[in-house]
Amino acid sequence: MNKTPRITFVLDTFGGGGKERRCLQIVQGLNKSGFKHIQFIIVNDTIAYPEIYQTSAQVIIINRKQAGLSYWQTYKLLKKHIHEFKSDIVQGWGFLSLFFLNFVRLTHNFIYIASHVADANKPRGLVSWINSSVNFLANAIIGNSLAGLKAYKVPLSKAYCIYNGYNWERLKDVKEFDGASYKEKLGINTPHVVTMVARVDDNKDYRCFVEIAKTICSKRSDITFLAVGKGNLLEKYRDYTADNQYIKFLGFRTDVEQILSVTTVSLLCTNIKKHQEGVSNTILESMALGVPVVATYGGGTPEIIENGVNGFCIMNNNIKDFIDKIETLIADKQKYLSFSNACKKTVMEKFSLDKSTEKYIELYKKMLRYK
Repeated sequence: MNKTPRITFVLDTFGGGGKERRCLQIVQGLNKSGFKHIQFIIVNDTIAYPEIYQTSAQVIIINRKQAGLSYWQTYKLLKKHIHEFKSDIVQGWGFLSLFFLNFVRLTHNFIYIASHVADANKPRGLVSWINSSVNFLANAIIGNSLAGLKAYKVPLSKAYCIYNGYNWERLKDVKEFDGASYKEKLGINTPHVVTMVARVDDNKDYRCFVEIAKTICSKRSDITFLAVGKGNLLEKYRDYTADNQYIKFLGFRTDVEQILSVTTVSLLCTNIKKHQEGVSNTILESMALGVPVVATYGGGTPEIIENGVNGFCIMNNNIKDFIDKIETLIADKQKYLSFSNACKKTVMEKFSLDKSTEKYIELYKKMLRYK
């Protein structure tokens, strides 16, 4: 590969989710490695991460919904932008994007890479049809967990597991951070904070989170529980916990690193009847800061949490086990320090942005050799 390829990333939106964060970090890593010819095409107009404009990427927003575009009009615009950019590689990150790219791929010669496998759910309905089409048409399919690639039945010849890469430069804002003042601004006056960063919807088990918090708060007053994220159930849980000063639903925040830097234990309660995690950004970001995670067992979570070493995996969202593990970590300072060091080591050795970027570049080189 004598010159860096021209790469187009196509996303449904650029909202505040883990998939978008993962895509942004990969582009930041590619820029750092000398890849400058990058294009973002966003089907619908949502930009939750303004850092996108600090990369070298050309950003195009089709704005399908607000512009009232038909599927045919959206397809034509997408095809036009890819053609004008002269893309060598086109990488789709969501099912709506892949729906359109499947048709564009039939008439255009580019390396087609799908990066939609970010959970370990079995595809159903229309999603299953799109996934089957992608499995047939794509040159390569990337999942951020082995469990996800298996659940999506990706052909072994096209399957690539590339774990989320953490950008250590994100910690520069918290190196000289005044945690005490920050906690005061959030209205926290307890020595310990337990945080769950996740969308407040049916895929996450906030009923479990609230029960854990209420049970612990009924017997001790040294822990504040924070929920960080937006979603259709946010107001329901805000109302449900409004009378408890130790449980706070903060909504969507852009200062996740700062919040996690004042966090003692991170939680991820998943509704396993509806959702199986891939490799969660919440877990990754927590561990990078040395914050042990207690999470629901399933999906790709055991690929990052080594149970009893850098965190705990809880079977079937057993509330008693969650409480026991949280209180154990808070009570045992030696165990906590051991877990904290293991967390950082895991991210550094297995989930660094440099390692993830290297794997993407290796894949691009491999694909382009056969173009």
